[in-house]
Amino acid sequence: MLKTTIYFFLLLFCSQISFGNSDSEKKSIPYHTLEISLWADSVLNTLSVEQKIGQLFMIAGNGKGLTESYYKEIDNLLLNYQLGGVIFFQSGPHNLKKLAHRYNTMSSMPLLVGMDAEWGVSMRLDSAQAFPWMMTLGAIQDNALIYQFGSQVARECKELGVHMNFAPVVDINNNPSNPIIDRRSFGSVRELVSDKGLAYMQGMQDYNILACAKHFPGHGDTDTDSHKSLPVLLHSRDRLDSLELFPFSQLIHEGLGAIMIAHMNLPNIDTLDIPSSFSNELIFQILKKDMGFNGLVISDALNMRALSNYTRPGEVELNAFLAGNDILLYPQNVPEGVDLIKSAVLENKILEERLNHSCKQILMIKKWVGLFNSNQKVVSEFKLTSDSSRLLNRTLSSKAITLLKNQNNIIPISLANIGTHRGQLLDKKVATVLIGPDVGNVFHERLNHYLPIPKYQYSHGDFAFAKDSILQELSLYDVVIVGMHYPNNNFWEKHQILEQDLIFLKKLSEQNQVIVNLFGHPRLINEMPIENIESLILSYQNTHTLQDLTAQLIFGSISAEGILPLSLDSFPSGHGLRTDIVREFSFVLPIEVAMDSETLQKIDTLVLNAIQNRVLPGCQIVASRNGKIFYNKSFGYQTYDSLIAVQDHHLYDLASITKIAAAAPIIMKLVDSRSISLKRKLKRYTHSLNGNVLEYRNTNKSNMKMIDVFTHQAQLFPWIPFYKETLDSISVERLYSTSYSLDYKWKVASNLYLKNDYRNNIFNQVFSSELLSQKEYRYSDLGFYLIQPLIEKKIFKSTSLSIDQYVYSQFYHPIEAFRITYNPLDYFEHLDIVPTEKDIYFRNQLIRGYVHDQGAALLGGVALHAGLFSNAVDLTKLMQLYLNEGRYLNNRLFSKKTMSKFTSAPFLLSGNRRGIIFDKPSIDPNENGPTCDSISFSSFGHSGFTGTFSWVDPYEKITYVFLSNARSYPDGNNIKLLEQNIRTDVQKIIYQSIIY
Repeated sequence: MLKTTIYFFLLLFCSQISFGNSDSEKKSIPYHTLEISLWADSVLNTLSVEQKIGQLFMIAGNGKGLTESYYKEIDNLLLNYQLGGVIFFQSGPHNLKKLAHRYNTMSSMPLLVGMDAEWGVSMRLDSAQAFPWMMTLGAIQDNALIYQFGSQVARECKELGVHMNFAPVVDINNNPSNPIIDRRSFGSVRELVSDKGLAYMQGMQDYNILACAKHFPGHGDTDTDSHKSLPVLLHSRDRLDSLELFPFSQLIHEGLGAIMIAHMNLPNIDTLDIPSSFSNELIFQILKKDMGFNGLVISDALNMRALSNYTRPGEVELNAFLAGNDILLYPQNVPEGVDLIKSAVLENKILEERLNHSCKQILMIKKWVGLFNSNQKVVSEFKLTSDSSRLLNRTLSSKAITLLKNQNNIIPISLANIGTHRGQLLDKKVATVLIGPDVGNVFHERLNHYLPIPKYQYSHGDFAFAKDSILQELSLYDVVIVGMHYPNNNFWEKHQILEQDLIFLKKLSEQNQVIVNLFGHPRLINEMPIENIESLILSYQNTHTLQDLTAQLIFGSISAEGILPLSLDSFPSGHGLRTDIVREFSFVLPIEVAMDSETLQKIDTLVLNAIQNRVLPGCQIVASRNGKIFYNKSFGYQTYDSLIAVQDHHLYDLASITKIAAAAPIIMKLVDSRSISLKRKLKRYTHSLNGNVLEYRNTNKSNMKMIDVFTHQAQLFPWIPFYKETLDSISVERLYSTSYSLDYKWKVASNLYLKNDYRNNIFNQVFSSELLSQKEYRYSDLGFYLIQPLIEKKIFKSTSLSIDQYVYSQFYHPIEAFRITYNPLDYFEHLDIVPTEKDIYFRNQLIRGYVHDQGAALLGGVALHAGLFSNAVDLTKLMQLYLNEGRYLNNRLFSKKTMSKFTSAPFLLSGNRRGIIFDKPSIDPNENGPTCDSISFSSFGHSGFTGTFSWVDPYEKITYVFLSNARSYPDGNNIKLLEQNIRTDVQKIIYQSIIY
């Protein structure tokens, strides 16, 4: 019976096999060139039958939990049977390279190395960039990106010494019950699968990595895992031609190099009741003759349980060879398989032509991939994660996110949605709820960068509590952003929504405007109560990248462009709504703004060493370029006891950065409106204190000009310790109270209130203070005290607002910097504010949430020179406003001309580097200036006593913010931050990282 079967296969083989191509429009297989063919013939003629047979076998080179004894068995097989190739599975890149070198030393001919790297080599290797799965890629409209993905995978393979990738999967995902294909497929539409598979194939083969489409004739509509048993597919030939075979046909027409044959039973195609991998009808008749494929045919792994009915050692390998497979993948019985094939070939000379054909194909591929090139490049370093690979992953992920529903255009969220939101304790507008068995912290953290959003973790295990408590709390919010997070462990894992989760989601959507974000299998949407959901976003996988980007899409920093790659009950395949980018502010990889990530890593090393050496307990660092934040990290702890880790949303006391963050925008706006003039003498102005009109003209400050005050050359002393005169026993009893009242309303610290009229005493001390003898640059806070009553009068007269209300409504709210604030305890949680000092000389308590500056504290925490708190991200938003010369989106907050005037150095020729309020780089080479020496002189910014620093460089379009309490905590004697120049050293690294 075996001889009859062999003879029948041989007749078909001899009548069909050809390297020719009768279809002039059909592209040639890349390794089918005359030069390579002639070379392969010359090598083939030198090989014995045993050597030719050995070339057909591709054995497993590694696996989980294997010992040295296994690798020695592989060594022996390679030595004794001169096998053609190895397939690698789970490993690390260096171990794989080491094994490949070891095996090649055992082989008389270079080995062909294959790998299942369907979504990149990270499918099998650690330490490699993970890319999205095929279903996620199927949502991308631009197939040029799929080509780039294929090219990247090819480069990864080349770096590892892998020559053949068993990809793309071109099975059509049309059976929801499929246990093994599902998200490995691009989608449920044949054209989509074909187009994506073709782009992937071309990306690899253009870089000389052989693509192998699988699993012929189509494994998408099965409900059995062939790793476990033999699937049965009852389709007719007409059905296969119209659907399953379509992608294979398209790729074959474009020069596909290899096809893998699936293990399945198709009784309506081949009546012999045999696996497709053993089927002459499928391989010779349909694939080779009807479809015209003359490339490499590879069996699926021959160790699968789908072939468990074949128990005779070597029988599986022989049948796969006779059926037309050129490579026998993952054979279980190499010696027996070699012997059986050899016996068949020696017994039937015609079968030797069949062997020669397969061996020649393999030799041609080895030549094409460069295995016989004498000048082959040896790769000694593996960079399977790089700026370019991370960027590609981010781009692919971004373009895949699919907006399915967007009622009333709630996405992207705008200021109209969030009102005058100032914090978790006032005007609650937006909240986040995380649901599901996996975590969504990255999603919430990125949302929280845009505005303060409280997080609720819904636990289905405590459903009664969730229904009665969380729903009640969430009823206070207008919009609830729901993140549904499911594991991203592997492609075959089935996601399920629990009934309790669905009930919760239904009740929530009935009481709130709800934006649902699904980080899981698209078919979960079929179970959702979508009728009351305002917006539905499909992100496919719960990766950190997709969590990050989805949050940015919600706020309009990126656009929605993905389309649904498969049909759902409520949405057809191809459905996807588009949104526009409405915010310039976004978070990107360094490479996206031409910054080098490896260089930036030096910042981490520098800061972590500083924390270890107790230079600072912790800090926040943010750097942006062109309005895009490329570096955003929080380090260490709020204090040296290491109890509370610094997080991105924590607030720091900005100290003197208040001058450029509050005083500067107020003064610039007043200059624009001609309410004040910088060159007018102060005697031209009057101000009022508690109804008493006072004039500058009656003081030694009468002839001062504001421009001299704000450039620190007004002959003012640096500061006055106002608080000291309040500390004698009589003053303490008269001036302070432990509780609020109408007479004691200025809160200086916890349970400490200052008498109202002491404000007048502070300002009067400034008005009556002596002047320095010489007009020169001398940094001073007193000028800001001097001007504050005038500013209060001006803005109250025009708006009826206090200074803190004014800066919020006029500047911070319009630019969505909701965490910049005076008196943060009015709006934010106690532990979200980093303490600045253990005060044992004035307020005798830990200063947390109250301004560190003693003078500003005596003014109730609101002053022009100090008092502001912020996190680094929101301060960056303000710095970006300055970089944009006073413009935020289409809203101009102050004129370009005024911005330019304030950030120039009007008295540079007199030796004064200062801008108007803003600081500038040092002009004295002997001075340890405020910036690193790499920065342009067009740059500007300010530092703060507590350990803060904020700078803008219009030349490189870079903003840099460093926030810490290092200078003031535990007390003002810690000068290590200054001595070690940590802030400027970080800035220098940023400039060293510029690529162009």
